[in-house]
Amino acid sequence: MRFIGDVHGKWDRYKRILKNSPCPTIQVGDMGVGFRDWHGEMRSNPPYDLMKEGKHRFIRGNHDNPGVCRNHSQWIADGHIENGMMFIGGAFSIDWQYRLEGMSWWRDEELSIAELDELLGKYEKEKPEVMVTHDCPETIAALMSPQYHCEFPSRTRQALNGMLEIHRPKVWLFGHWHRSFDGTVNGTRFLCLNELEVMDV
Repeated sequence: MRFIGDVHGKWDRYKRILKNSPCPTIQVGDMGVGFRDWHGEMRSNPPYDLMKEGKHRFIRGNHDNPGVCRNHSQWIADGHIENGMMFIGGAFSIDWQYRLEGMSWWRDEELSIAELDELLGKYEKEKPEVMVTHDCPETIAALMSPQYHCEFPSRTRQALNGMLEIHRPKVWLFGHWHRSFDGTVNGTRFLCLNELEVMDV
């Protein structure tokens, strides 16, 4: 399976990746879906036809409009499980106060505590071998960036960390951090994809 890092609305580069991919892909959030301009008009969205034709899908990041994602046929719903993989989107935006609600920031960018608790129960029952999330568990955030981890707490990272304490999957893929990272911690290989980075797993 081929995975793609954050796109952030850079559609030309994303389309080139899709056209050159020999297999379906999964993008790990921050696609850039559903942003509006200063006039309230929807900005351009992902290449729908190309994505559908090649079975290219994505999860939701914090820089994606949750409502628009839910109406996109190529969106992978939070908590979806297939072939031993579990998918969970969303994250906390550290720059939320500089964005406009409904245009470039969405109050439900993170799942609610109740929703995360429900997914925690599903995770415990299913024990997936591979996790595909936008953000990562808190302990991995602390490993990659101690200052950021302490300064900007996130209920998403805390919930993912709770999952990790229950069961350790073989691989955990994520984006969000705008850097590459490949490290094995207590038997789980954690892979962070940089912006538009491509990785076959």
